[in-house]
Amino acid sequence: MAHFSGQFFAYFCPAQIIQLSLFCIIQTLMQGFCRHHRRWVAEKLGTDVTIRELEFTGKIFSEDPKNYHAWSHRQWVLQALGGWENELSYCQELLEDDIFNNSAWNQRFFVITKSPLLGGLSSMRESEVTYTIQAIAANPENESPWRYLRGLYKDDPEALVKDPRVASVCLEVLTAKSNYVHALNMVLDLLSHGFMPSSEISSAVGALTTNSLEPDSDLIKSICSVLELVDPMRGNYWKWRRDTAVAQACRR
Repeated sequence: MAHFSGQFFAYFCPAQIIQLSLFCIIQTLMQGFCRHHRRWVAEKLGTDVTIRELEFTGKIFSEDPKNYHAWSHRQWVLQALGGWENELSYCQELLEDDIFNNSAWNQRFFVITKSPLLGGLSSMRESEVTYTIQAIAANPENESPWRYLRGLYKDDPEALVKDPRVASVCLEVLTAKSNYVHALNMVLDLLSHGFMPSSEISSAVGALTTNSLEPDSDLIKSICSVLELVDPMRGNYWKWRRDTAVAQACRR
């Protein structure tokens, strides 16, 4: 592979190779060899092609916002060639266009945890939680920001439990009685980490029960029962969560 790439590089100028690889990738849907060769060439050219490579992936995202290979290439470019300066703003633009773009949420997390310019997760958590809470409040049915919120407290569940904004947005969604599956799931997670629910949250969960579903004095059981009813596609999962909670309680 390296011998072929060397011969190829000798016969064509870098600009021609970049253009040819673009054609190859478009024609073969990011076929593996073309991706490998493009990276090889980009490494040879260095930071002179950083902007071009980021624009290249941006062009792909305009047609296919969730293209895994393009996202993988973009992350490689950032780590190998730089270009972090505007990446968080780029993620912001993508999410403004489509707040349900899970790939953009994933890239945002990649940026705040990997960028050498932002100070890491601990430095970014406060502002990112504020942004994420706003996204959840606007579209509580969107699972991506809920997952993102959990990620912001990676390896620190105690901080998740203690942040009043998390419980507050859950209560807001539960009280609205609409699109509350992910809010209930978050409350389950909080409870599993020792969260002491307020009477307002307990009442909000109780208000979601129907005539066919009796409220349970155990909040976890009550939440799982509601979820089994409103989210039957994952009914077995919610039963497992309930049974696991019961088992843990018995061991205490």
